[in-house]
Amino acid sequence: MINFPLTIESHAFLGSWIEDPGHQHILTTNLGAEIYLKSHECSQIVLDWAAKKRDGQCSRILISLDGGVFKSEKLTADPIILSLDPKEDHLIRIMTQAISYEKARTWTLTDYFCLQGVTHNGQLTGAVPNRKKLIFVGDSIINGQKILADKTTAAHRPDLSWDFLVSEALNLNNVRIAYGGCGITQHAKIYPPTAMDFLWLSSETLPRLIDQRDDIAGVVVNLGTNDGDADQQEFTFALKMFLRELKKRFHDAKIIIVEPFNGNFKQVFESVVTSYDPNYTLIKNTSWQFPTSDGGVHLNQLGHQQAADILLPKIKEAINA
Repeated sequence: MINFPLTIESHAFLGSWIEDPGHQHILTTNLGAEIYLKSHECSQIVLDWAAKKRDGQCSRILISLDGGVFKSEKLTADPIILSLDPKEDHLIRIMTQAISYEKARTWTLTDYFCLQGVTHNGQLTGAVPNRKKLIFVGDSIINGQKILADKTTAAHRPDLSWDFLVSEALNLNNVRIAYGGCGITQHAKIYPPTAMDFLWLSSETLPRLIDQRDDIAGVVVNLGTNDGDADQQEFTFALKMFLRELKKRFHDAKIIIVEPFNGNFKQVFESVVTSYDPNYTLIKNTSWQFPTSDGGVHLNQLGHQQAADILLPKIKEAINA
């Protein structure tokens, strides 16, 4: 069996992946990070993930073979073995699905996805599509958390989230910078960092890698859902600071702000964003009523599909303007 290189240069890892200096493993704190592999004359691929459990539940990944639907796999002490027909070439697409049902402690690097090894026979190459990136900055809705009516890690389906559906429809690589429970202000206390923090950091001790060669189609921001405890003055100040930080982080990339689905601070968004910079696009919440999975803010599968249907033409227009 042959070891596949766990490096960004292998062209297999899409999203916010972090290399171990000795190349012994590669990790990410983000749901929806992807791995693309193409096999030739390969009958077996062995994926060795670190086993992670929270509250008695296993972390999960999603695997798609040759463009098929993504199927969920638990991360246990046993490796995941993919058996393939060596007479055919195959495209293997892997996506990080869930670390815990809620409140994963990724900011302190207590919880994360860690790929410890990929071994194979035949030939295996990285196959990230050569297309522009569409970056999404957000919270649990961007991550596709709690889409399904389930109380386990199986409820999270980043492959069914509205942002992923939009990226696929536009033929763009989806990159998420999103954490469940986060917000723009310090009042979003479900998750420790603010969006200002995780634009630049993957954890409290780990800088987020910035590739200046990135070809970015646009940056889509959907935040504010979790900031309801902040007063209007505080949110206004935090939003202005965050818009400035987006410019510093992504330079001349097109910035598209999607108002919160729950309608939080609608007047603030429309006052601040529209007057901030003509290169920023605001997509207004026109009394959206997307169905939810838990009677709250998390959209169910139909809700994500409806959101994608509404937002796709608006985002397409903004990135092509």
